[in-house]
Amino acid sequence: MYIRNWVGLFLLGTINNLPYVIVTSAASTIATSFGKKNLIGLVFGANVALSAIVKSVNGAFLLKVPYGVRFAANAVLMLIGLFGVAYAPSFWFSLVCIVFVGASAAFGENVALGYLRLLPSKMVNAWSSGTGMAGVLGSLLYITFGCAVGAGGNDQDKLRQLIQYAFLLTSPAVGLYLVSYFFIIKCPSMMPLTGVQTEVAEKEAILDVNTSAQGEQEFPCVAVKESSLHRIWRCTRFVGWMALNLSAVYLFEYIAQGCAAKVRPKSEYNIGCPELYAGLSLCYQAGVFVSRSSVQLFTVTKVHILSVLQFINMMLWIVDVHFKFLPVHILPALMIYVGLLGGASYVNIFYILLHDDKYNIDRELCINIAALFITFEENT
Repeated sequence: MYIRNWVGLFLLGTINNLPYVIVTSAASTIATSFGKKNLIGLVFGANVALSAIVKSVNGAFLLKVPYGVRFAANAVLMLIGLFGVAYAPSFWFSLVCIVFVGASAAFGENVALGYLRLLPSKMVNAWSSGTGMAGVLGSLLYITFGCAVGAGGNDQDKLRQLIQYAFLLTSPAVGLYLVSYFFIIKCPSMMPLTGVQTEVAEKEAILDVNTSAQGEQEFPCVAVKESSLHRIWRCTRFVGWMALNLSAVYLFEYIAQGCAAKVRPKSEYNIGCPELYAGLSLCYQAGVFVSRSSVQLFTVTKVHILSVLQFINMMLWIVDVHFKFLPVHILPALMIYVGLLGGASYVNIFYILLHDDKYNIDRELCINIAALFITFEENT
């Protein structure tokens, strides 16, 4: 059962994020294929345009909707995006479809992280490892596109064919995504209760057994009649420290990644296959994959240490942009380090949110709020 669930969650994480990272990796190729190379920023923007909205909708309105319905709806979003981009007749139509791709990754992440509360908390390692693998696959695809474009120049027909193959070959994975949830993963915690019954049962159990020796509740008091907005605000304050650390680590690593495109003279980029920036991106994703797979070996409870280390890392990259004092052969190791810190923060924070008893009441909402903070950084 353990291995079966681990494999299922790993597949969920990989497939959920794969279309998103393909768009990110192939953004330049997508824009160039329509003769819009200068509008590459719109591709990145479309990929995160609805992320905050779909995560907010899930957290505010859909927590009582069965997980099967939400996973199936996400699969539909993925397919619309994949086929739409593959057969897009114009650049603007492809942007609309890319919005669906990004929305499916964001929505699927929050649904899956909430679903993990019904499984042993260390199962977050399987999901996060899968998302890390998606990043590695996306970087390898970026390198493949870079080599192909380098060999084929700016032939728009050839580029469109590359895009079509990439997205069509990914589409069958959506079927495996559904198979993973409906047939591979077995979750005893979900049977036979509905979403509403599970939530009520959890709260009743917590209120019954989690009291101190003085008879006082160990968890924040929850009003019997509490408005939805008050509940969201209460959970936001409750999970704020974790969410802020997650947000900070993401912000620092995004800045470090951006610096990677400027830390060496321009003459050292766009040479060879893979070129320097693509190689550093692969190093980053490799670091993320390793650290997102680490929580079953060890855990980090003082997550603020990861935030501080990533800040120092970011400052090193910023300084190197101006002075270029770091030799090029050290950069891959430093970029792996960036990925290691970012991935470690992600998996450990969500492990704590899934494992710590103090989050038992409204655990899924707390997880959704924390994940929403990632989206804020993606849109900066």
